[in-house]
Amino acid sequence: MVEETIRTIRETEKNADALVKEAEEKAAQIMENAKAEAAEAAETIVRDARRKARNLADQSEQEGSLAEQKFLKETEAEVQAMRDSAIAREKEAVDLVISLLA
Repeated sequence: MVEETIRTIRETEKNADALVKEAEEKAAQIMENAKAEAAEAAETIVRDARRKARNLADQSEQEGSLAEQKFLKETEAEVQAMRDSAIAREKEAVDLVISLLA
């Protein structure tokens, strides 16, 4: 009877050790899976952030290009207005000189 009790205790200890080992293996596997998922999530976040940054950079570049084109058109219009004014004043000056000489 004592031998049977000792055998039962040893089997229980052996089963307990197996359960502990299995639990440790499962815990290690869960940790590995969690690390892999975290790495994948981080990669996705970084990829999305880079894509958004590229989109913002592209949008800013387009807006800057449009603003530059608008500024160039306005500047060209101002230059043409100044040329037109200069031509008109030149004609006035020539007419004045001719009238003074006549």
